Amino acid sequence: MPSNTNTASSARRRAAPLLAALALLAACGGGGGGKDAGTPLPANPIQAMVDPNAINIGSVGWRTSTRDAVLLAARRINEAGGVLGKRLNAIALVARDNDEAQAMGQQLLDAGVQILNVSTSTRVLNLLPLARAKGVPILTESSSSPTLSTVADDDLVYRIGVSDVDATPVLAKVAFDAGKRRAVVVVNEGDAFGAGLNSLFTPAFQALGGQVVRTVAIPFGLKSGFDAYLKQVFEAKPDVILNGILAADIAANVLNEALPYNYPDLWLLPGTAAGNQTFVDNLANPNSIIGGASGSAATIGVYGSASYKAFRNAYIAQYGGEPQDFTAPTYDIVMVMALAIERAGLSTGSRNPSGLQIRDALRFVMNGPGDKVSPQDIGAALAAVKQGRDIDYSGAYADIDWDARGDIVGPVPFSIFQLDRAARRWDASQQILIALPR
Repeated sequence: MPSNTNTASSARRRAAPLLAALALLAACGGGGGGKDAGTPLPANPIQAMVDPNAINIGSVGWRTSTRDAVLLAARRINEAGGVLGKRLNAIALVARDNDEAQAMGQQLLDAGVQILNVSTSTRVLNLLPLARAKGVPILTESSSSPTLSTVADDDLVYRIGVSDVDATPVLAKVAFDAGKRRAVVVVNEGDAFGAGLNSLFTPAFQALGGQVVRTVAIPFGLKSGFDAYLKQVFEAKPDVILNGILAADIAANVLNEALPYNYPDLWLLPGTAAGNQTFVDNLANPNSIIGGASGSAATIGVYGSASYKAFRNAYIAQYGGEPQDFTAPTYDIVMVMALAIERAGLSTGSRNPSGLQIRDALRFVMNGPGDKVSPQDIGAALAAVKQGRDIDYSGAYADIDWDARGDIVGPVPFSIFQLDRAARRWDASQQILIALPR
C-alpha cells in the first residue's frame, strides 16, 4: 500500500542521518564501543556505545563544537581517575534537527544513560516527558525559553546558561543605545526559543522607549525563499531587525536574501547567532550589510577567570581552534555531572546511582557552602567529594549556583558583539558581568 511505502521511506530517511552522525562520532573517538572507524555499525548503534563497565552519560548537541567540549571534559575526568572507580563514557551526538534529536535522545534514554545533556529549549521540552518517566536529569547549555522555569519537570531540568528573561533586556539595551526605536522581530514559527524571545523583547524595548512594530514568523526549517516574509519586514519600516531564527546558518541566509532591499539600519542578533562564527561564515557579503550587525549573549565564559583561561587553552590544544560560544557551559555540564555522580555514589553506597539519586546530588556539588573547586583541578574536586567534603563548583563559564527551579544565579558574563565586516568575524571585546537574579 502507498501509505506503508511512504512510512518505510520516511523511516529510512530519518535513520540515514542518524547513522551518518554515529559513524562520524565513532571516527572521532566518542562513545563506548572503541571500534575501528571501518567496523560496520551494529543494528542499534547507540546501544552498542554503552559500556556496562563504565559510567555512561549522554549528550544530544546541536553543534560539533559543543560535542567536542563534552568529549574534552570526559577525557580530563578520566585522566584524573574517572568516577566511582570507573571510566566516564560520554556518548556525545550531534542532531541536525528536532526530529533527529528526539530519536537520539530516546535511544540514549532507552539504552540506560542516567543523566543527559540536551541542547535548545524545544529539544529539552520534547524529551522531557520520557526523561520524567525514566527519572533522568537533563542539563542544558543553550535552552533559554522561560518555559523551562515553570514547566512541570520533577526538578529534572537544569541550565548552565541564562533564561531569555535575563538575556533579552540586555539585547533591547544594545538596540536602544544604538539609537534604534522601531523594531521588527523575526522568529521561527512554533519555536519555543523564538516565542520567548519575542514575548520578552517587546516589553523590554518598549520600557526603554522603543516600539516593536511587527513580528514575522518564518516556518521552522525553511532554509531559503524568504522574500514573502522579508516584504512583511520591510513594509513596517524598521530601524532595527531582531533576527531570532534559531539555526545560525539559516539566520545568515535571511540577511543574504535581504541584500537587494539595501536595508540601511541595524540587524540585531541573540545568542543563537551573535558570537557564532557559523553565522558569519554563511554571510554572502558582510560588507553589503550597510547598517551592520550587533548582539549580546551570555554564552562565553568570563574572560579574565583562571577557569575559563584553562579551558580555552585545553580546547585549543586538543582541537587547534578557539572554543565557540556555548562550549564553556557544556564543558561545565560534564564536570558537574561527574561530581554529582561521585556524590550520589558516596551518599547511597552505590557504584551505579540512579538518575534521581544523581539529581539529588546536583545542587550539593554546584552550590555553596563548601570548598571552592574548579574544572582545571577536577581530580582534587572528585577527591574532595570522595572524602565526604562539601564542595562549591566554580566553572569555566562562571561562578554560579542553581536556584529551586534549576535556573542559574550569580554573576553571569554577557558579551556584546559587533560584526567586523571586513575581517568576517565577531568583535566580542566588550563583556559585562550581570548578577542574576536582577
